[in-house]
Amino acid sequence: MATLSQLENQIQKLQRRADALREKKSTEAIANIQALMAEYGLTTADLAKAGLGKKRGRPAGSTNASASRGKTAAKSKLPPKYRDPATGATWSGHARPPAWIKDASDRSVFLIDSPATGSVARGGAASASRAASAKGAIKGATKGAAKKTARKSVQRASA
Repeated sequence: MATLSQLENQIQKLQRRADALREKKSTEAIANIQALMAEYGLTTADLAKAGLGKKRGRPAGSTNASASRGKTAAKSKLPPKYRDPATGATWSGHARPPAWIKDASDRSVFLIDSPATGSVARGGAASASRAASAKGAIKGATKGAAKKTARKSVQRASA
């Protein structure tokens, strides 16, 4: 059985051989390309015109949907509900959550116009607690009448 140092030496030798072969192949490829360019009278400017000198990937001005993934969508149909205080990025609360809110245990911290950020949304803390108690009544109610009165109290609280 070979020792670790023997295996490492073999790896280094094989790596040097692979690098030498790669260098030889690339030298041959460059020579072939130069020969073809000379045969047809082509220059590097001709290659650039033909689009062969461009880098792979999306063009710089690309505006398709996949190009803007991971960024705040400017064309969102829904208004933003959450904002990242560090970067200002927003999220509507629909679809896949962005990385900055994905692992948050309490997303209410990121709510726009939330009590956590200092401003109160829709009617103050008193109406919010009334709405929460009415929602609890709806959740725990077993009869239709109780649900109906709870809904009315929610409507009054939000008005």
